[in-house]
Amino acid sequence: MRCPTAPHSSFSGRAVAYGAGMDDLDLRRHVYRTIVDTGTAPSRADIAELVGGIDEASAHLERLDDRHFVVLGDDGEIAMALPFAARPTGHRVTAGEQSWWANCAWDSLAIPAALDADATIEARWLDDDTPVDLRIENGRPVGDAVDGWIHFTIPARHWWDVIVET
Repeated sequence: MRCPTAPHSSFSGRAVAYGAGMDDLDLRRHVYRTIVDTGTAPSRADIAELVGGIDEASAHLERLDDRHFVVLGDDGEIAMALPFAARPTGHRVTAGEQSWWANCAWDSLAIPAALDADATIEARWLDDDTPVDLRIENGRPVGDAVDGWIHFTIPARHWWDVIVET
């Protein structure tokens, strides 16, 4: 298995410039790196320490939200950095010793793809609440759920209208 904390993905990349010179893309990289490494998103207070204050942190986060790089909750904290959820959900992805919350079934497939990692997906079928048997091995789904399907109640063109409900 490839190491999820050193993925072959865009989450690694160039070094992040911290401090007052941190731009929005540096902050985006920091958010993703933090989630990949720890399984949780940095708080607004953590970001404030990096960028010089809570007002600056809020401004950075609002710009990232406007560009759909993150989704902020009503509390101003990061709720999603797609495909990662910053809060517990019904979809958990585990690779090696690390795990992450996914926002939905679709995102639970995207996390192993983004990290280029084998993974186990913990979720439950909506129709009967039984556990889903699904793993990703060498980039392919395996397990009893490979013949299942994902139903989107909202057309893709409207996902950002109600991204939390998608």
